[in-house]
Amino acid sequence: MDVKFAPVIANSINFPEARIRATPGFSLTDIRTLWQSDALKQCNYTRNGRAAIGIAAQQLMQTQGSNVVLLPAYHCPALVEPFLWLGYQVRFYPVQPDLSVDANLFQRMLTADVTHCLLVRFFGFKQNIEQLITLSSAAGKVIIEDCAHGLLDFVSGVQQPDPRVAARICSINKILPTIDGGLLYMYAQPAQQPQHCGWYEELKGVAFLLKIPQLLQRVRKRRNATNTLTQDQAQPSAFKYFRPADLTSASFRHTKLIVQSSHFPDIKAKRRANYRYLVRGLAAATAGSCLYPTISDEAPYVLPFVLRDENDFQRLRMQRIQVLRWEEIADSGCVVSERYRSRLVQLPCHHKLKQADLDYIINAVLKLADKG
Repeated sequence: MDVKFAPVIANSINFPEARIRATPGFSLTDIRTLWQSDALKQCNYTRNGRAAIGIAAQQLMQTQGSNVVLLPAYHCPALVEPFLWLGYQVRFYPVQPDLSVDANLFQRMLTADVTHCLLVRFFGFKQNIEQLITLSSAAGKVIIEDCAHGLLDFVSGVQQPDPRVAARICSINKILPTIDGGLLYMYAQPAQQPQHCGWYEELKGVAFLLKIPQLLQRVRKRRNATNTLTQDQAQPSAFKYFRPADLTSASFRHTKLIVQSSHFPDIKAKRRANYRYLVRGLAAATAGSCLYPTISDEAPYVLPFVLRDENDFQRLRMQRIQVLRWEEIADSGCVVSERYRSRLVQLPCHHKLKQADLDYIINAVLKLADKG
């Protein structure tokens, strides 16, 4: 099918700089004792999560006949674009209000011409993904599991991999204080391993991480032949988010260092505590409701909150809170996705938020009821 993405509803340039960011910021205390998980040794560090999807989709393509992939109707375009670039035929399966998938409908969509299925753990929650894996595997489809929002659970999953899943991906910079990074696990290692950039680009990345504009200016003046920014990378892409050149580029070296310095159990515990604190504080909110008021063993990426008035998104951004939402979904006929593109917002709950930050978020949401 031809894919047409919906336009952006609200442009971030129209909002003030965020006081509370969607993802954690870096501090030197993030570089601590190094460790190396056996699970991580089996993974490839990629430039970002969408590059990990692209590499997996490229490696798992059928060489004969067409490649047809089922994707969730609720998504960011970055999930879809790698498949479009590779020439896949894309079909979207609808989601239900809790972002689970109707198993009977999904099974009917597993027609003989479908070759691949991509299944998503939205916001770090499992929904009914295990049921979908079972159905997809029974139908003989190639399964890619998108854990972009679930780095912490991704690692534990790689330690005991599901043989039915051909590839699993996640994003690093959605959870940890990095500016790039994805992880890819495949039973069969990619034929071409992503390569680290040159040291000037690495230095530039460190400068961004540390927010040192003076150093950035000096690095720009010292570009030379050792710079790995190729002509293809410099040229504009036909896609808004996906860059084909990212398929051959690994994450920054310092991103890998931050991953290996992070204590995942502490991060998971803090995120869960923050999530529960927000849920309690938002229980009396009249502007909307938490999509998942309870959590089990997940490590949440954000707290998904369904607004009654879509204009409250802008009101929250004007309060300098970097709430996010997926506005640019592809046209699929999914009623839930169309509603959620304007009403399902992502409230920060990351592990570096302080209680004062959480209280600020809670108060901002509670005050949405007062629009006078």
